[in-house]
Amino acid sequence: MAKRNRINGLPNVLIQQYFSTMFYYEKGYMADWIWNTANDKNINDIKIDIIKGTIIPRELQIPQLTGELYRLRQTIKKELESNGFSENFIQKAQFEIYITSEFKNDKIFGVIATLEDKDGNIYRSKPYVEKAYELEFQIIKPTLRNLQIFTPKLLLKINKIYNIIKKK
Repeated sequence: MAKRNRINGLPNVLIQQYFSTMFYYEKGYMADWIWNTANDKNINDIKIDIIKGTIIPRELQIPQLTGELYRLRQTIKKELESNGFSENFIQKAQFEIYITSEFKNDKIFGVIATLEDKDGNIYRSKPYVEKAYELEFQIIKPTLRNLQIFTPKLLLKINKIYNIIKKK
């Protein structure tokens, strides 16, 4: 029989994994992306829904932050299965991130993970403090225009082909 106390540490594991060096994306780690995006949009409270793959507020829902959430879902699934639970035993999993003005100059923010199972039991992590290390960088939402593989010459060709097809 599965014992709930075996998954008490799962919220801590998820935070440690998401903010580890394994989750580097282009210009920085997840802490850097969260810090720079939140700072750019002047946002202090963030919720990341691991199960749904969404971020509230929506301004922070960028591929750099959501792209690795599937790995956290895999971690949840493996942890549940190895402890005798069904893979859908955890119904909710989220990070609550808060940035206070007191530590803004140090680029430090707090994180708590909360999981809820199908029976309504809540599993909380200990409070974690994360620090952004990379220098501030510009947050750009990827579009076809700013992807480097689309050179101006190629974009002109694509536009020309599109116009030909559109006329037909």
